[in-house]
Amino acid sequence: MHDLKERLANRVQLTTDGHRAYLTAVEDAFGSEVDFAMLQKIYGTVQETLETRYSPAICRGHRSEVPYSPKKIANESFFAYWQFGI
Repeated sequence: MHDLKERLANRVQLTTDGHRAYLTAVEDAFGSEVDFAMLQKIYGTVQETLETRYSPAICRGHRSEVPYSPKKIANESFFAYWQFGI
């Protein structure tokens, strides 16, 4: 995260997956100079057939969390619609 911070010139909006290690890593590197959110994808299974046996799981939804950012991330749900077609 420190390497990322050094390469950015302006305040950014950062979205990570739900790995809890990012909470302290982002806070340590950016402090309050970032709009940070965690996006957790919720996967569901498909009924297994010969055609779907090795297919990836289907993204059924998402859950987002803004842990400590003083500013809320704008259009957070739009991002999920855009990226996952939810």
